Amino acid sequence: MKNLLLVLFSVFMGATGQAILKIGANKLGTLFVSRQVFFHDLFRIMTTPQVLIALVFYAAGSLTWMKALTRGEFSNIYPMASLSYVFMLIYAYFLFREPFTANKIIGIVLIFCGVFFINK
Repeated sequence: MKNLLLVLFSVFMGATGQAILKIGANKLGTLFVSRQVFFHDLFRIMTTPQVLIALVFYAAGSLTWMKALTRGEFSNIYPMASLSYVFMLIYAYFLFREPFTANKIIGIVLIFCGVFFINK
């Protein structure tokens, strides 16, 4: 049970970091990252608060993930990373007003079923 909580926390932190990064990317707009504007774009990226906050969430998720990996079998833990898609669909709907379709619901159900059967 403790391992499941570690994995869920890690997945939640990674998905949250990804959603915050998307907010930051939307704020940045177009990035060219060409040789002429590389340092300018890099400065813009590194001074966007959402990008920095996203990195903190990623770090917390990564540390928790490593802890979970030390406590269980890789073949059981790794498939649980797919639960991040569930969090991403929720964020997409509430934060970015993306549609929540029947296909997405079916996909979530299949993900839950897959994680359940692998860990049974």
